[in-house]
Amino acid sequence: MIILNDNTTNAASLLPLLTIPQLRSIEKRYAKIPLMQKAGAAAFRFIETLFKEQKLANDPIVILCGPGNNGGDGFVLARLLREHGFSPCVIAPVTDTLPSDAAEALTEFLNQGGTLHTALSDLPNLPISSNPSPPALIVDALFGIGLNRAPGAPFNNLIRWINDAHSARRSYIVSLDAPSGLDSDTGVAHTPTVCATTTLSFIVLKPGLLTLDGPDHCGELYVDTLDISPEDLEADTDAHALHRRFIETHLPASLRRRFHNVHKGTFGCLGILGGASGMGGAPLLAGRAAARMGIGKAHVGFLGDAPIFDPGCPELMLHPAQAILNLSHDAWVVGCGLGASPPALDVLIEAFSFDAPLLLDADALTLIGQHPEWATRIAERHAPTVLTPHPAEAARLLQCNADEIQRDRPKAVREIARRYRAHTVLKGCGSIIADPEGPWCINTTGNPALAFGGSGDVLAGMAGALLAQGIEASHALRYAVCLHGAAADALVEEGKGPLGVLSEEIIQSALGVVRSGALE
Repeated sequence: MIILNDNTTNAASLLPLLTIPQLRSIEKRYAKIPLMQKAGAAAFRFIETLFKEQKLANDPIVILCGPGNNGGDGFVLARLLREHGFSPCVIAPVTDTLPSDAAEALTEFLNQGGTLHTALSDLPNLPISSNPSPPALIVDALFGIGLNRAPGAPFNNLIRWINDAHSARRSYIVSLDAPSGLDSDTGVAHTPTVCATTTLSFIVLKPGLLTLDGPDHCGELYVDTLDISPEDLEADTDAHALHRRFIETHLPASLRRRFHNVHKGTFGCLGILGGASGMGGAPLLAGRAAARMGIGKAHVGFLGDAPIFDPGCPELMLHPAQAILNLSHDAWVVGCGLGASPPALDVLIEAFSFDAPLLLDADALTLIGQHPEWATRIAERHAPTVLTPHPAEAARLLQCNADEIQRDRPKAVREIARRYRAHTVLKGCGSIIADPEGPWCINTTGNPALAFGGSGDVLAGMAGALLAQGIEASHALRYAVCLHGAAADALVEEGKGPLGVLSEEIIQSALGVVRSGALE
């Protein structure tokens, strides 16, 4: 969940994302503005509100401060808390190498009468393990975005103490800027990494907060821009966060409201190729999803035996794969249950020559990974190409292993998009979408309800339907990914899932999300 606070001037549907080097450049540009003071003040406002809303006891509050500027944010927060009647316990194991701003913040805290502790053992009522009176609030101001490796001693023990309190639900944990131990560029959680109840990110969102391990460590995610307008950051980044407001404000009007003087040909024809023996359900799920996304006609071609009709969606036209290869389609989805047989290979090679948008998924991506020489052929297609790999499929496309993909998901998806000149989504927690020309975004909708077989087929069908209706490939992929996740979120909000959600429920829920704005 991303929540924009009152200091955010524009609750846009696309929020800027900055990598750490880009953020450092912003900080230099605004060097004359006391950003550390603003960050500490933002943290104080947030915590003051938190105490009121969560009805937390005033004491004790523990603030853990690290050796850099994140620690300085914590010292400013501690001073402001004291000024307003709180009695924070501040622990800072290392202070002799503080940056100048952080050292000044510490001095101001001490001059006001604050007390600094260097270890948890300094506080006899706060043992690392069993604590009869746990802190009402623990603030993690150890490293924030300033660490891209595993925390060393003594900070690793402080993080373990935080996580003990979190796992036992004894304390409310707030991380400032980012959970300490989390790589803010990649989302890799080093051992140990703080598990926060809430993360308050400063200035702008960072990629690692939204993908891979980030969402499991951030808790609820809030953003305070420190009075820097998001519009001022647009020139510094080609990356954005994609969230449900994107669907609410930008989904094409053709899906929300339809004119009367239309026919099925108005809304395009989609060809779906897949369905090897034993995998016939995959293209049917893609077809059902496409039907619910407003496609005019859908032909589904099976490499295995084609069913006579689909009882769950008899509107779909089902054929042997070869029977639809020469039919005219406005877009194609190839790969759902395709298999890896010689006929599958033949179908895929023929698909490369289709003069229409082509979405390649699942087994099609596996076959491409086995033939790296095809990258040039795909890149030279005249019509748009869309690729939808999960991490293992992405690894095949880049001739590496899945661990390498996950170590830097933004880098991996951008390389696939560049190499194959394809609009690409790297699926997973915080799916990342990249265009061949460079722009990329991280989707923030979705939850573990999507972690089941068939979910990817539904996404492929949704995206294929949008492509066939003439929506530009970059936008079609973004709409589909965001809507796919929003459908899962809506089900969880209704009390359905995340356990046991099935494909048809995702399809129906996505339709409900679209229809909810139909009269806007």
